[in-house]
Amino acid sequence: MGERYIVGFDDSRPSRRALDWALDRAARDHGCVVLAHVRTVPDGPPSDPDLEAAVTRARTRRRDVGVSLLRIDGDDVVAALLGVAEDEDLLVVGTHKTGHLHGRALGTRALAFAAGARCSVVVVPDTDLRFRRGVVAGVGGAGAADVCETAAREAEHREEELVLVRALEPDGSGDDGTPLGTTGGRVQDAHPLLEVSARTASRPAAPMLLDVALGHALLVIGARHPAQARAGYVGAVLHDVLINLTAPVLVTRHRDLVATAAASGAATRPDPIEENA
Repeated sequence: MGERYIVGFDDSRPSRRALDWALDRAARDHGCVVLAHVRTVPDGPPSDPDLEAAVTRARTRRRDVGVSLLRIDGDDVVAALLGVAEDEDLLVVGTHKTGHLHGRALGTRALAFAAGARCSVVVVPDTDLRFRRGVVAGVGGAGAADVCETAAREAEHREEELVLVRALEPDGSGDDGTPLGTTGGRVQDAHPLLEVSARTASRPAAPMLLDVALGHALLVIGARHPAQARAGYVGAVLHDVLINLTAPVLVTRHRDLVATAAASGAATRPDPIEENA
């Protein structure tokens, strides 16, 4: 059975972009799509014609994908969606936050989803993605191997290039001691048919990731399981990337840290998230 895609849907243009992304990805992976709509007024009408029409359009667009509608009553949209997304799901949300770094007002629900979801999260910008190609991976710090493998699988499925990116801050942070060429070689050995390139530069991580991701189909960044971080905390790099998107961003959970969280329970909360960049 394929992956389940939970799409936060309110029939806005960003949520429709997210739905289109999820439909295409689910068709590739033989998955199913759930349109999850949070009704913040529980006493409202029992049905919403726009949502029913959205399901019909989705089923027409991708007849090979199972599409269902889930209505949730709740005062908090983020909490409601996080409550239905399971560890193995992929939560897909749209956002209007695009533009140059620090060029937009801060604050978006995408940050809360990235901080609180137990599963991986995809944030899709409200922009035309039809002619985008290639996958970018932010590499550095804990979980780099997981990020590379996730990004490599994405690029392989798309039959597109994988670009590994490491930004080295002036103080040397972002360098885990493994040459990026070595990391790229390992990825190439594991995926011999994949075209892999690498870029390293001494500059802040978020601007570099945003610049390289511009024009690409996907940017992959790693993040710790929420049980391994302060509640609601999102690191600076992931924060800046998510409010200034230049491509869809896949926030993938480190597998080793997910296993640790499952074994130890949510009470274990060590250092804040250190996303790969």
